[in-house]
Amino acid sequence: MLRQVLIPNEGNSTISIPSEFYGMTVEVLVYPFRNNSENASKSIDDIFDKHLFPLNSFKFNRDEANDYE
Repeated sequence: MLRQVLIPNEGNSTISIPSEFYGMTVEVLVYPFRNNSENASKSIDDIFDKHLFPLNSFKFNRDEANDYE
């Protein structure tokens, strides 16, 4: 698999195909790419921040949890 992000300056751009793809049928997709990884992580934090609660008062008793009788 080859993934390459580029900013074309002209109507034609060139990418290099790895030699292991020679003689194979390949698919080329071209679509606009927006690097919103920072915005995406902020929105995920916003979603989960509403559901946080402190766990310092939580006590786990392993013997009680594994007592099946």
